[in-house]
Amino acid sequence: MRHLLFAFLILFFSPLRAQEEEVVFDKAVVHGGFGGPLIELSGMADQSGVMVGGGGGVIVNDFFFGGFGQGGSFAEHAIVGQLYPINFGYGGLWVGYVKPTHKALHFFSGVKIAGGSISIAESRDDFEDSLFDETVFVLQPEVGVEVNLWKWFRIALTGNLRVVSGIQPHNLAGLKNSDFNSGGMALTLRFGKFYRNE
Repeated sequence: MRHLLFAFLILFFSPLRAQEEEVVFDKAVVHGGFGGPLIELSGMADQSGVMVGGGGGVIVNDFFFGGFGQGGSFAEHAIVGQLYPINFGYGGLWVGYVKPTHKALHFFSGVKIAGGSISIAESRDDFEDSLFDETVFVLQPEVGVEVNLWKWFRIALTGNLRVVSGIQPHNLAGLKNSDFNSGGMALTLRFGKFYRNE
């Protein structure tokens, strides 16, 4: 019986040893890194304006992984007949898919997963003593095209959709999540090293 069990184990495990084991990170190749500014036309509280920021990351195969931060204070909210500026900023994880990167014009996509804050203050420069404030979660997918201007500089034009959650209306003088959900257009400048072996 012992010999039969031993023979069975050899027959069972021999094909597994013959196959080459596949793992995810053995095939991951770093193709460079980048950083640069972000300029976005967006909306909040039924008003349009510009949000600015920056981001960067490392390029692995056809993906990039990094971080970003952006914000704006172009909108205003009326409280008891008086207008107060809204400050909105968020930042966090930025991941994307870009292929084929060796072509001058190519597909660009990404998603931003972030935490942030929204505050209503007496002036646009008053970030410390806000009248109302709230912490939020932001999910923002984007898709568009990117142009390789030089080997070290690329520019992407994308459309995006920002989805905000976590707002309690009494914390922001009646403003809701839907007041900050917005479609937008962004210009992303990427400076860095984008080498490939293609």
